[in-house]
Amino acid sequence: MINVICVKQGDKYSSDYVNRLYNMVKRNMPKKFNFYCYTDDATGLNKPIVPVEIESDLTQWWPKIDCLNIFKEGSNILFDLDIVILNPLHRLLSVQTRTVSVLYSQWKEGYLTPRTRERFPTLYNSSIMKWEWHQGKEIYDYFQKYKEMILFKYEGVDRYLFNEPVQVDLLPTSIAYSYWKGARYLKDTTPEKLRDDYEVCILNHGRKQEELNTWIKDYWK
Repeated sequence: MINVICVKQGDKYSSDYVNRLYNMVKRNMPKKFNFYCYTDDATGLNKPIVPVEIESDLTQWWPKIDCLNIFKEGSNILFDLDIVILNPLHRLLSVQTRTVSVLYSQWKEGYLTPRTRERFPTLYNSSIMKWEWHQGKEIYDYFQKYKEMILFKYEGVDRYLFNEPVQVDLLPTSIAYSYWKGARYLKDTTPEKLRDDYEVCILNHGRKQEELNTWIKDYWK
């Protein structure tokens, strides 16, 4: 069983982002899957998207942590809403996770050495997360134990995962790249480029899909 999950909270993203993500997954997922949206507002979600109500007090990016505890059966893949799927997800599906696995931000300026001017630098990117069964339990339980400290200390899930003593694994670097930053710092940094040998393009450093009139629209449909 494959569970594909996204999170939509507040009004940053419309239901259209969820529906389009589902359509991209449907076109590119070679196996049967269930699609869930962890949300505080299920209005406008198309079938067969299954809404799961947000019941915790977490906001912004943090509800992704809840998903590690909610989805504890089968193979679980979480996508952020600001991504575009380019090709069938064969590489992502082939990853055998030992624990929660995330992207390695090799496109980031601090790829070789984390930038010292950042208080809590990170080279992780949780735009894609993959785990099997109960593999997210350690990260979820640690978060719950030190919740107040983590929420005060870190701006985002990526910084928490990178800087705290929780076990995180990395997805192959050939799966995803950054629309705005390129594929690899100092070596392949051309922004806004279609790299059709990757499976996913993420747009987490700038304008989002509906604001762009580029090749992005051909895939985000």
